[in-house]
Formats: sequence, structure tokens, C-alpha cells
Amino acid sequence: VRDDFYDWPASIGPIIEEVKPALVVMMIGSNDRQAMQVNGSSEKVRSEAWDKEYVARINRFAKTVRGSGVPLIWVGGPPYRFKSMSADILAFNEFYRTAVEAVGGSFVDIWDGFVDQDGSFVLSGSDINGQTVRLRNPDGINFTNAGKRKLAFYAERQIRQMFGGAAAPLFAGLSPESFSTMRLPPLQSEQELVRFDPI
Repeated sequence: VRDDFYDWPASIGPIIEEVKPALVVMMIGSNDRQAMQVNGSSEKVRSEAWDKEYVARINRFAKTVRGSGVPLIWVGGPPYRFKSMSADILAFNEFYRTAVEAVGGSFVDIWDGFVDQDGSFVLSGSDINGQTVRLRNPDGINFTNAGKRKLAFYAERQIRQMFGGAAAPLFAGLSPESFSTMRLPPLQSEQELVRFDPI
């Protein structure tokens, strides 16, 4: 929406030329719920002019990526604690799905992984191992580490389906060992732990 801040449709072509990625994975939306400048006037979210311009930008982005010959995976947005936000994201997801599938890309729908059996937003749910964990932070927007891992699992599954065994180097490049800032200190042994009585 804020192409004055960063213009994704205009920027993705040069990025692909420079980086030469094996694939592009896109996930946006939660910050796009704001007014947008369309032909010099400010349009409210989900107005007819807003929807038309938003879809045009999504289409331009998807066509640019696929026109370069790079596979495109678009990860849909999750539900949020706020119903109005969730309603907008559902609409956005349909925009993304339509645009991506029209150019031969893949849409990854994560919605069902973050709702209960009635389709309502949940803070806690099953992780990738089937254990009940906290998936979202108390703000009802951001993800916990377990929630991020579950979200990544959906994208990873699609990447493996597209690339098969050739996907392994892609995931190896994203492992924590590749980023020193992600390395945690070693766990303390039982003897080294400092215990405090409850207050």
C-alpha cells in the first residue's frame, strides 16, 4: 500500500536480477490495512477504488516474478484477534490467490492452522509436532516462535513439493548455524542452575 515507502512491484524485478533467487516467497498484508493514494486521492481501505488499485499492484508483482521465470509462492495471511482485521485479511487472501494462480504460482493457505474447529482465532493450538502450545502473542497479531515455525512449515511443505530433494540446500542455507546472531548459549547443567525460592 505504501509505495512511497517501498514499491514492491517496481523493486522486485531488479532484486531478482541481482540476487537470482531459486524462488520468491511473498507474505504481506497485515500492514496494508490503511488508506492508499490512488490517482492523487486518499482511498479508504476496501473501498472500490482501493480494492482495484491493490489488486493491480498484486498482479504487477506476480507477473514480474513469473515473467522472470522464477517460481512464486505466496503465503496467505493468518486470522487475527480482531474480527475486522481478520475479515480484511480473508479478502486480501483471495486477491493474492487469484493473482498468483493466474500466473502459475502457488498460494499457501495457512488460515486453518491458526483457528479452532469453529474457525475462530486462537492464541494456542497444535504445533508441528501435534503438541498444544502458544502460537500467538497476547496482542493477537504477532507469532510466538512456535507459531512462526508452524507458519514456516506450510511454506516449507510447498517448497518441498515444488523442488523435491533439490530443496535441501535451500533449507540448509536458512539453518541457525548460518547466522551467528541466532546461536543460543549452551544449556546449563543441572548442577550449574541457580534456584530461587518462590516469592
